[in-house]
Amino acid sequence: MESMSDRYQPVPGPPGQFLIGNTYEYDRDRLGFLARTQREYGDVFRFSASTVVVQDPELIHDVLVRTNAEFRAESPLVSGATSRFQDIIDRRLPVWMSTRRKGWRGMNPSGSAAHSSRLVGQLAAIMDEQAGREIDVLSLMKSFSGQAIADFCLGGHPAHRESVRAVAEAVDRAATAAAALMSSSLTLPHWLPTPRIRRFRRTAQDVRSVLLDQVARRRAAGVRPHTQDLLDELLHGAGAELTDEAIYDVLNVVLRASHGVPGASLSWIVRQFAMDPDLAARVRAEADEVDLATSGDPLGTADFPYTEAVIKEVLRMYPPTWLMGRDIVREARVGEWNLQPGQHLMFCTYLVHRDPRWWKDPEEFLPERWLDGETPHSRYAYFPFGAGPRICLGNQLGMLQLILATAWLATRFDIEVTNLESAVPAPQALLVPRGLRAVFHPRV
Repeated sequence: MESMSDRYQPVPGPPGQFLIGNTYEYDRDRLGFLARTQREYGDVFRFSASTVVVQDPELIHDVLVRTNAEFRAESPLVSGATSRFQDIIDRRLPVWMSTRRKGWRGMNPSGSAAHSSRLVGQLAAIMDEQAGREIDVLSLMKSFSGQAIADFCLGGHPAHRESVRAVAEAVDRAATAAAALMSSSLTLPHWLPTPRIRRFRRTAQDVRSVLLDQVARRRAAGVRPHTQDLLDELLHGAGAELTDEAIYDVLNVVLRASHGVPGASLSWIVRQFAMDPDLAARVRAEADEVDLATSGDPLGTADFPYTEAVIKEVLRMYPPTWLMGRDIVREARVGEWNLQPGQHLMFCTYLVHRDPRWWKDPEEFLPERWLDGETPHSRYAYFPFGAGPRICLGNQLGMLQLILATAWLATRFDIEVTNLESAVPAPQALLVPRGLRAVFHPRV
């Protein structure tokens, strides 16, 4: 009979220090630690007693595809939450997945086009206030991306403008509080009343209150003739049978997931433009073929092939979601290893995207690699939006937002980054350019 020790052979990895394991070395240089450990122990290694790192693209894809079966996407921000909420998660997961698909699939082209037409105006309003001054780029771009996704969810009518602003501000506060917890390598007990945990709970409750209020108000207003935003679609379109609570769940996840990632991506694009003015000039030349301000036709990614390639390359070299994870909820086999429920898997997107085994010239910024019609990487070696049943369903919308914003910035501004050498990758909750500051000089 197979013993427990035979069935669950320990995954190799660095021994670490007494009590703190590898946390200290990891926090000193997160990307460096993971890269060094991968070189020493291979593509599957143990980070701690409960966490295994997987860096093989085939294995990562297999895990992502098996999410909602042996693996679960969300890992609680504070320990001790799993046992309390797992039953709720299991009961609501089928409804949540169905709602998630219906909402995005049902957003008709007119609603998406209307949002895209408002996007440039939103960016112009924000940038016109800051032009000519040295500013914190990440804060500015996160503010824009937060307003953009709030507009997509709730901004389908001029009367909703104040609601969009209130929701965007509430989500920004909640995202900041969550990032403070997620940036730490230490998982805190859920009962510990630290300032960070209290702030996280308070801001999350604020988001819940403001969203449920918006759902109730919109439901009371009745049916609109055409879908204008995601909330309209969830109330009266493909998700018309949904409860307020189910609609809140969808809006909350969409708003949270789409808040920081586009802002981080745009920050990297700003840095790249400052490093390579010729890159900005080529994006500008492509954008000059389309008048962003007056085009009467809906704009799509096909209108900006080079700009799209630039963004794909930014997401390859600087993936904001640089570290992904899955919780093991049932016994699972990953490669040659049997893993137990309660363990956690991590994948470093940043390292896979720069691995010379999977990419040619991985340290070179080459948008052209995306333009020849061939897949520029080994199978499954590019996953900035994840994969499997929990892939980001808004990735096409996100790409369109990034393309329009990137093209508009290139046409309107010459960008001067004032701290280029120190704005290196900072692997926090998201991968961001550390302390990036810039002056946006209006083009004449």
